[in-house]
Amino acid sequence: MQVVAATGRNDLARVYIAEAGAGRYVEFVESLQPPWPREKKWVLIVSCLFGCPFACRMCDAGGDYQGRLSREEIEFQIDYLVKKRFPDGIIPCEKFKIQFARMGEPALNPAVLDAMAALPKRLRAPGLILSLSTIAPAGCEGFFQRLLDVKDGFRPGAFQFPFSPHSSDEKRRRELTPAPTWSFADMAAFGRR
Repeated sequence: MQVVAATGRNDLARVYIAEAGAGRYVEFVESLQPPWPREKKWVLIVSCLFGCPFACRMCDAGGDYQGRLSREEIEFQIDYLVKKRFPDGIIPCEKFKIQFARMGEPALNPAVLDAMAALPKRLRAPGLILSLSTIAPAGCEGFFQRLLDVKDGFRPGAFQFPFSPHSSDEKRRRELTPAPTWSFADMAAFGRR
């Protein structure tokens, strides 16, 4: 993969576009939370798929699905940003959050779990926090079960798992997210686990 474009502000957020060949592109982001400096909180948001097979109305990644990113392609996004800001590989951020949610539903790609599991050993980042945002697609129970095992490998408080139902009204949720998903009760039960 290679970065082919970037835009944004260093003091707020920058979006990067990487090409993986065969006309496949992903975007990934680094952001800050003003007024905090990067050393206080730095957030990376990485892509998991080339596009997405779901056509959720609030997202522009759907409609041109071209497959899953490999573990190496996921790690490329993280490594590129880390080396750009901290060439020595030591990430001195009090909170260094990596969110798997930019392009594509993460639960559709098992390589996401491989990349997540390896990060604590790959990165020198005592403030590392991992986050996986999902619409909770039906049929991905194996992914979520393995996610519990991956989560257990992190220090307490170093893992976030937000569901993204996009509406508490089931009819409106179906309009926004036409993919088959878990029920609210299923999400609640899993969240308790």
